[in-house]
Amino acid sequence: MISIIKVPLIWLRYVYLRFIKNRLFQPYYSDYRIEKVSTQEVSFFGYYDVSPENLNGDIIYCSPNRDKSIDLHIKTRDEDKIIATTQSYNLQQGCMEQWGYAQRNNLYYNRFNANTQSYEAIRANTEEGLNDIYPLPIYALSKQEDFYLSLNFERLAKMRPDYGYFCKPVDSLPDNENDGIWYVDMLTKSVKLIITLRQLIDFKPSDTMIGAQHKVNHIDISPDGQRFMFLHRWIGPAGRYMRLITANADGSDLYILNGDKMTSHSFWRDNNHIISFCYTEQFGNAYVEFTDHSNSIRKLSDKLPVRDGHPSTFHNEWMVTDTYPDLSRYSRLLLYNLNTDKVIALGRFYQPLKYNGVKRIDLHPKWNMDGTRIYFESGHNGKRNLYFVELAGLTNINSK
Repeated sequence: MISIIKVPLIWLRYVYLRFIKNRLFQPYYSDYRIEKVSTQEVSFFGYYDVSPENLNGDIIYCSPNRDKSIDLHIKTRDEDKIIATTQSYNLQQGCMEQWGYAQRNNLYYNRFNANTQSYEAIRANTEEGLNDIYPLPIYALSKQEDFYLSLNFERLAKMRPDYGYFCKPVDSLPDNENDGIWYVDMLTKSVKLIITLRQLIDFKPSDTMIGAQHKVNHIDISPDGQRFMFLHRWIGPAGRYMRLITANADGSDLYILNGDKMTSHSFWRDNNHIISFCYTEQFGNAYVEFTDHSNSIRKLSDKLPVRDGHPSTFHNEWMVTDTYPDLSRYSRLLLYNLNTDKVIALGRFYQPLKYNGVKRIDLHPKWNMDGTRIYFESGHNGKRNLYFVELAGLTNINSK
């Protein structure tokens, strides 16, 4: 009995000493230059599938205020200025701020309209100083900037608070026939509900859906704007389930790529292939590549960790991803070559214990638009901040 007790005590002492060492003396390890983006005490950006930097080299980021709003900053080579303040945000995805791909000076973000008591999207042209207002909050923007897709952030506030907005009380939600995914035309500003929750419930239903509540999340549009993917999730008496589905831009031609045990984070590698960390019967938990409109699945590599992360690719050659904090509270940042099967460790970053639950800090790595930097968020210096690592000399992306 004594030896059984001593072992966990020794292990706990070891973990505690490592915790002190990591927090005080080694908050991060990296062989590459790591730079903090802003001089703000706290800064962040959001998710892993969009870039904080446009083709001009201008950087957008958020800093929090005490009144539960955030300031949206633009950092150029000459200045750091606040261009907007919004209450429509969360710590995981910011206010969905993002640069346009077709027009490098277009900046998009979400805000709350107190007069109409509704969420809306803003397109700001930073060169011309012009603003456009759109009737629904933005979730995923086409690279052609001709449409975006939206969902109900109030439903997320009720069912998945990490990703919801809280500018007004959520007393009730629309029924399944009147909620789902909306298409917003950028030219006409017209809105159409293209996929309803009722459609998803009736599309190849499962017994696990009986008595469940449903939602959609994590929409991502293919590079050519022809299709998009999303997660359909439901929670009920049978438990928590999900499936990865693709569809045409108008909501037609639904196709289930994976379901329904676990699909976490995904990214379009190109117009036909999706990389995802998920569970499949064939490979268990792993990074896999799906071919849209087919049952083709392949495991990416045995060298990648069998741990959830946030993958995104550049030029169909390089993939960046991360890991959640391990027992020593270190998150890892990894670069992977899709052609050579080479994994490069970009760094390990200590995440303080105070950042947990909805306040957690995921690295959420994201490329800049020319592939020369990886941006990520970390708390290794005691506060949540946005950083980047330079890839100069590390890959051949710079010379392309």
